[in-house]
Amino acid sequence: MSYIKSIFSIKKVTHKAVSFFAYWDTASSFTKFSEIRWFAKLHHSHIGKYTRVNAFCQFAWVTIGNFSAIGKNTVMGLGRHPLNYASTQSIFYKNNNMKNDWVREIDFEEALPISVGNDVWVGRNCTVMDGVTIGDGAVIATGAIVTKDVPPYAIAGGVPAKVIKYRFSKDIIDRLLEIKWWDFSDDEIQKNIDFFREPEIDLNILEKYFPKEIK
Repeated sequence: MSYIKSIFSIKKVTHKAVSFFAYWDTASSFTKFSEIRWFAKLHHSHIGKYTRVNAFCQFAWVTIGNFSAIGKNTVMGLGRHPLNYASTQSIFYKNNNMKNDWVREIDFEEALPISVGNDVWVGRNCTVMDGVTIGDGAVIATGAIVTKDVPPYAIAGGVPAKVIKYRFSKDIIDRLLEIKWWDFSDDEIQKNIDFFREPEIDLNILEKYFPKEIK
């Protein structure tokens, strides 16, 4: 299995926030500032800096941006089955351990990539279906099953998940998406550290720390 290398990976020593009981395949990647907790499993997935993947998460074909937090037991990327054939069982189109006599390959993508933005908070025990995009700054409530895209800075929850409200007004969201603070260097974050300690964000606060250039 491609996960065997991760069992003995030097990253578990050099990356202080990576658990000895985390697993990933050779197609996955994360930074030395990523946190991958115990028994998290990554398949063809990429994790950004200062993003935390909590215990027992399972990801397949997932890309997550910077400064995000993913709750325990969250699953992203379950794989799909075709719905337009007589049967959804993969025994008819994919080699298996039961019976291969019936297998005939079909034009079908079992896995669609999932994109999770920056500064996204996903609660515990969530499920994100194949092909979904979760925008920057979004929040996914505990136990949600996300079947459709979630816009930036939306708070979504339920089964299936629906947008409940937005964290900020549209003009503030637009400005935050322009600033893209999650792409700052560590030095830039430190320079603007007081911004992250502001109890309320409005346009005046944004202008104070990140004044628009006059063209």
